[in-house]
Amino acid sequence: MIELEGVAKSYRAGAAQVRALDGIDLRVDDGDFVAIMGPSGSGKSTMMNILGCLDVPTEGRYLLDGTDVSRMTDDELAEIRNRKIGLVFQSYNLLPRTTALANVELPLVYGNQRARRTRALRALEEVGLADRAGHLPNQLSGGQQQRAAIARALVTRPTMILADEPTGNLDTEASHEIARMLGRLSQAGRTVVLITHEEEIAAYARRVVRLRDGRVVGDERTDARPGGAEGSGEEATREIAVGPQREAGA
Repeated sequence: MIELEGVAKSYRAGAAQVRALDGIDLRVDDGDFVAIMGPSGSGKSTMMNILGCLDVPTEGRYLLDGTDVSRMTDDELAEIRNRKIGLVFQSYNLLPRTTALANVELPLVYGNQRARRTRALRALEEVGLADRAGHLPNQLSGGQQQRAAIARALVTRPTMILADEPTGNLDTEASHEIARMLGRLSQAGRTVVLITHEEEIAAYARRVVRLRDGRVVGDERTDARPGGAEGSGEEATREIAVGPQREAGA
């Protein structure tokens, strides 16, 4: 479970103080699929960094599975990331001269874990890429590279997948394929948080949280079905009350 309680993040930009997040309250239950949206400068990237334990809030608390990670050291945050969080980025971040299988193995190498090859192959099977295990990234399509990146995120068996604009470099067909895959991972019990600016990709999530000026200004359920937006028919959308944050951001 993810809980943000009064989370704020400020940065120094020259003589000015920039408040990227301004008192965020958010709860994400286990197994949910949440899309976070907002215009440039809304705080999406800052929230992604905090949720991914790449940064810590200036104010407030971030509880991940009941553990307050807000004041952890860099080493402690790295341990949390390795055990609980699978990170997926827009640019894939695959090593160019290394096979898909070896790329997926990397987190297990860093964690000094056993049965690396077996676990990496299983992760590739989970994303439908086992037949490309021996291929280099430049021998894979963009969608296949992103699936390999998702397999790498899955191989440590995290409880949460955090995907930052994972379809930003893909064509329409590959984008929808990745969105459907994230939906299936959520249906299998993993918590998925998707950062995106694309409405049609956010529609695959079961919940859409909207940010503006560092505040939550919208929180709605899409009732998306396991097949994703394309297979869900007419979707009832209902708002979730966001309390004082809506008034502050209105």
